[in-house]
Amino acid sequence: QLSRALAEHWGLAPARLGYLPVGWGDHHWELTDSAGRRWFVTVAGLTGRWRGTGPTAGFADLRAAMDTVTALAGAGLEFAVAPVPTTDGRTLAPLGAEHAITVFPYLDGACGNEMPPRDRLAVIDLLARLHNATPLARRTAPVRHPDLAARPVLEAALQQLADPWDSGPYSEPARQLLTRYASRLGRALAYFDDLVRETAGSGPPVITHGEPHPGNILRSAGRLYLIDWDTAGLARPERDLWDVAGAGSPEADRYAELTGHQVNAAAMRMYRMRWSLDDITLS
Repeated sequence: QLSRALAEHWGLAPARLGYLPVGWGDHHWELTDSAGRRWFVTVAGLTGRWRGTGPTAGFADLRAAMDTVTALAGAGLEFAVAPVPTTDGRTLAPLGAEHAITVFPYLDGACGNEMPPRDRLAVIDLLARLHNATPLARRTAPVRHPDLAARPVLEAALQQLADPWDSGPYSEPARQLLTRYASRLGRALAYFDDLVRETAGSGPPVITHGEPHPGNILRSAGRLYLIDWDTAGLARPERDLWDVAGAGSPEADRYAELTGHQVNAAAMRMYRMRWSLDDITLS
């Protein structure tokens, strides 16, 4: 089915299509076409998580993100790895009712689990260029509110801790773990809400990547690239900065020098806490 879709929408005739067990959430293949060229193929699920209430909303959200990175790359942000357009100029194509395909140029390189100190200022430079390019993205970029992706699921789970869970082998261990930390999670949600209120309206949104962690920073041929743009959107700059630049750090000073924006410590705490709470909720 995937091979047929690649031929239909991109004109690619797969000579070899190998599954790559990498990443989190989506599915990836390495494609070698009949001309010997290599491509990186992603099949994304369109339901659940941050992508909206159903496949239609999920497709629209992913298309908006892919259209945005395509606009940025086309305007000269060479570090933004954009999808290869279909034969009719779209940034993605459907695969069945609940998935979508994107195709990227295959880049030989490596990502890591940690960001070396030598890369931090270089990444800050990339993020500053990205955020300064906001006017290029306003037409296509979705707005990324700081709301937790699946908060109702976590809140419902916290209300159902009195009786055993029996929906699978990990249900009861999960209930026991949540029970142990229920009061701390409740306090964390309340503190997160306080931070959201404190930082609301405290600055204009910029175009953000959303997840510029080491796993999405590819070093190839001596250059750094940002990959995996499916959560790109308009938000506070700290959405990109919390894991790269501590408040008062040389990285924060460099960012302020390049953009004129002083890093907001409360917003940094809010996005750091949001990441942890989303990890708990989505797991």
